[in-house]
Amino acid sequence: MSGEAKGIDTSPVDENTAAAIERAEMYAWEDCYAAAPADWAESVGLRTRTVAGALVIHWTATGRRYFSRAIGLGVTAAATGEAIDEVLSGWNEDGISMFLIASQPHCRPEGYEDLLRERGLEPFDAQDRVFRDGSPPSVAEPSERGLAVERVSPETADEWAEFLQRVYRLDTGVWLQRLIGRPGWHEYVAREDGEIVAARGMFIGSDGSAWLGMDAPVPGLMTDDYEPDAALCGQMVADGLVNGARSFLADIEAPSPGLDTPAYEYFARLGFRRPYVRLHWTRP
Repeated sequence: MSGEAKGIDTSPVDENTAAAIERAEMYAWEDCYAAAPADWAESVGLRTRTVAGALVIHWTATGRRYFSRAIGLGVTAAATGEAIDEVLSGWNEDGISMFLIASQPHCRPEGYEDLLRERGLEPFDAQDRVFRDGSPPSVAEPSERGLAVERVSPETADEWAEFLQRVYRLDTGVWLQRLIGRPGWHEYVAREDGEIVAARGMFIGSDGSAWLGMDAPVPGLMTDDYEPDAALCGQMVADGLVNGARSFLADIEAPSPGLDTPAYEYFARLGFRRPYVRLHWTRP
């Protein structure tokens, strides 16, 4: 990847901004799950619910923690032990033992993590949240590899959906294709020599917050090749601003204590900062 590496800004955000950031992700996952065909969703145990201002997502059939999570708990509103019990009991009723509950510096009450520990939860992994405002990005450098970034269309929806399912080893039926053309959703792929090598999605909510996710393969976890994701993120920020986005959020899912992987470099180049770390908790 060409260009001089720059350190990423780690300035924190206040509680109100953090709550707005978490709500933006909540809106994206809620709408994503709502797009699934009702009969298919019922057959695989796909649903959402709201507990203490947080979004709780369920996907029983996957056995994957990431798809059964509590998003915004303790941030959008103060949590209680009773609320955490309600979150856990709902997963238990659905037979879900693989789940994640997040904590971050803005979680309330002050003993939030103690409430998690009292219920037998332990830290599982961490993610660095990255965020930027709606200012114009720097001019992106052309890919020396000839990577081509394009928005997924109805004509390429099946190819994109097959790629995501193959990378994540998931069966999504026709769910993913229903996101193409759905209000707020913008899905992209990066091609090399005509073949899809990476994908990432963007959901722009009614408040103008753009969530960047559904990245495949996940840089640092599934691949050591960061350049396709950098190209995708650059195009998505540019397109997002044209489509009314006023802020952008994403995660670095393979965090580095030294903030020194290529992900920090290209997010910094695009104007993102790392305001906080989210720690995921689960039962061992």
